[in-house]
Amino acid sequence: MGPNSQASQSAQAPPGRTGQLIRQRDTAIPEQPATTGTQPIAAIAPDGLDSFARDLRALRAKAELDYPEMAERSHYTMKTLASAAGGIRLPTLPVAMAFVRACDGDETEWEERWHKIAEKVAAEKPNSTTDEQPAEPGDTPAAPEPPQPNKQADSGEVYVITSAKPRQQDW
Repeated sequence: MGPNSQASQSAQAPPGRTGQLIRQRDTAIPEQPATTGTQPIAAIAPDGLDSFARDLRALRAKAELDYPEMAERSHYTMKTLASAAGGIRLPTLPVAMAFVRACDGDETEWEERWHKIAEKVAAEKPNSTTDEQPAEPGDTPAAPEPPQPNKQADSGEVYVITSAKPRQQDW
């Protein structure tokens, strides 16, 4: 028997039962096998956007908070908070600080990291003409209010716009 057949036997059901054995874990984090010197280890730059997002996720896991609880604590939407920890782009400073504050993290340390990464991201984008950070998904301003009607031209008529079909004449 080769090493592969031994691994497949360990995943089989105990004697007397058929099928594959399914094991339940207590955590969502998979068990890490012992690393040897021959296995490559994935590296994430310690001062990059990927590590910032990874560490935000680790901070949330350490605080044992889910996004609804964080949204309540931080007053930002779950979508905005998830985007901050997503690693696709750098969150705005207020969102990052609200995330850290909700998780009881060290705000001074995180603010310093944010500024370092913001400088690095800005340096990588030489074509950028503004220093303004892109808006977070939940940070868009509300729709502008409709213009006020002219009081002098008010004839007392009221118009209602509906999506209903017009009534047929034979009804």
